[in-house]
Amino acid sequence: ERRPQSLVATKAARELAPVLTEAFDAIDAAVRRARAPRAATAMPLRLACPAGFATGWLLPRLDRFHRREPGVALVLTATERLIEPGAGEDTDACIRFGRAGWSGRLACDFLFADRRIPICSPHYLPAHPIDTNAVDPLAGHTLLEALAGLDDWPDWLRWTVMAAEGARRLSFGDERLALEAAMRGLGLALADRAAAAEAIAGGRLVAPFDPREMLRGTAWFLVYPAEAAAAATPVAAFRSWLLDECDGTAL
Repeated sequence: ERRPQSLVATKAARELAPVLTEAFDAIDAAVRRARAPRAATAMPLRLACPAGFATGWLLPRLDRFHRREPGVALVLTATERLIEPGAGEDTDACIRFGRAGWSGRLACDFLFADRRIPICSPHYLPAHPIDTNAVDPLAGHTLLEALAGLDDWPDWLRWTVMAAEGARRLSFGDERLALEAAMRGLGLALADRAAAAEAIAGGRLVAPFDPREMLRGTAWFLVYPAEAAAAATPVAAFRSWLLDECDGTAL
């Protein structure tokens, strides 16, 4: 209905409006769904690795992997157990620590060397100063260690030609607990530089003896069935990204 300065819907139009609006909204939603690209079903990748590697090195980088490979759904399991990918295990690939030389059916790629450095909380040092040039700089300090690495501190001291006659030892079930104890100011722990890199960069840990680090010939490897990298598989996609991340540096 035309008014002097406007148009007004008729009674019939006002009765039709809600029904037509609902219908047009439904058509619009259906067209949007039809035009939207259909998301491909993500392919799962079941990866196992030690907890220290997962939390210290891998997790801070996973966002980059997801952006690069959105079609791969990573299922990550943290375990210290020696996993045999594809051999009855619910695992496609794993990260191992050692000197390589595993089963012939498995392929392995070198990621980076194990480089051990002492680390501690920045709040630990004011109350426990360290003279890094002293013959026995760790006298009176607490050395934190994992039960699986009881030789780490003696090896590091021999490597750096230092003594620790007056130091105490505090042992934990795994390296994660030793690192957590270091963050809480309970003493100094020996850590893989790569595993501690995020905490050091974030200021939660410091490396008072840097750059003195110990290399023992051990390293981190990606291990997977040899045939898994031969085609466009989730393992191949993860392998390509991981090797790019590790190219030339562990940090």
